[in-house]
Amino acid sequence: MALDLTTDALIDTVSLPGARVAPLVREPGIPSSQTVTGLEVRLSRVFIENNRTPKVFPFPGFANVYLLLVVFDNLNPEPQTLTLSGFARIDDEEDLPVDKTAYYWKQSEPAGPVPSQVHVLLSVLKSKKGLRDTGAVMAQARDSDDYRSLVSEVVGAITSAPARAAEVLLQLGAVVGNLLKDVEDKPLFTQVISFTDINGDFDTLGKTQVTKQNNYVQTTLTLIVRDPAREPSTGEPL
Repeated sequence: MALDLTTDALIDTVSLPGARVAPLVREPGIPSSQTVTGLEVRLSRVFIENNRTPKVFPFPGFANVYLLLVVFDNLNPEPQTLTLSGFARIDDEEDLPVDKTAYYWKQSEPAGPVPSQVHVLLSVLKSKKGLRDTGAVMAQARDSDDYRSLVSEVVGAITSAPARAAEVLLQLGAVVGNLLKDVEDKPLFTQVISFTDINGDFDTLGKTQVTKQNNYVQTTLTLIVRDPAREPSTGEPL
């Protein structure tokens, strides 16, 4: 049976709390991200609440799991992050050793383009057997026709139909997951989160944590936004 990332996937366009802004005069209409000078999305936490492995003596109930992370923005024709990591002997109520940058953009030219969309796919997959060489799996995925076709579809969706981006990202993730072969058909956890300027996600300065969970896994992504034009002029850190 093929890996199914779509069933029970958490798909969100995040609604962040109100922005902290300096008292500037704004033009009417939708706020723009054009003055944003830095964006980062950090994968701050992946907590395995229940690894779906029974503890039956003498077996301790550990599980081998993979973490698939895919990130696209609207500026580039390739994923800005595409990683597959393996973690052995994970117990219930255990954190995966993560806390890393999933996406990073810093302004290089004052008049240069600024991201207006960042789409993140995160999936935790349980292996039925020992962990495979994730580097070899990713190389195989990148060489496949399905992968190249779906990357083009994701880029096209972001450009002309952003609402479809999550659907195509899940298909792309399944291409990678199916190459693992010895994973359970239903992942422990899958989410797609879209950060967009139209939704106001880049209006909230500093760090904003977004936590999602199901019965098995809890994740925390941290969105970091820098914008000197809107930051308070008191000199105090955000």
